Amino acid sequence: MRTLSFISIFLALTISSLAISSDSSQKYVQISNQKQTESDKIVIYEFFWYGCPHCYSLEPTINDIESNLDKDTILIKVPVALRDSWALHAKAYYALQQMKLDDNLHEKVFAEIHVNGNRLDTKEKLYNFIKDEGYDADKFLSILESFGTEIRIKKASRLANQYQINSVPALVINGKYKTSGSHVSSYQELYDVVQLLTDKERLN
Repeated sequence: MRTLSFISIFLALTISSLAISSDSSQKYVQISNQKQTESDKIVIYEFFWYGCPHCYSLEPTINDIESNLDKDTILIKVPVALRDSWALHAKAYYALQQMKLDDNLHEKVFAEIHVNGNRLDTKEKLYNFIKDEGYDADKFLSILESFGTEIRIKKASRLANQYQINSVPALVINGKYKTSGSHVSSYQELYDVVQLLTDKERLN
């Protein structure tokens, strides 16, 4: 009886362990075409589009991830143009980054679109938004339309293709794992998965 009891407990623990492992694996996917990142640090890529309401909702979680990064980890925001209509917003992000305004205006762009209802879907609307915020709108527009920005857009598109990004938001951890809102039940769970995968990479 004691032997049967031990076997029953062992089997129960084994099945439980397998269930946890299986459940965990569903919260992210392993990227088949893995390539090394261009950094010697652990890289978390955030693929987003300003017009995406889920990307806007995810911002507080992204901020939490970024504020709790270890020194060996970096987060890189990647605006992707999965559709032609998204390209202007991707260019806008890179123009802000070039002007070192991304920290100041990144969340304000999201809020302008999703709270104030201004879609910022034309150059004129973007120009007026930047001007109203008190920054050099002419310089912004010049960078927006520059060859350098076009190169960055193409690089972002190649990165999205490489990691098979077909929807946003999506997070890629060190070129090996991909997760998104569709893999988890809450943003807190997404945060936990990112922490789990960065810790996993740290041990490798």
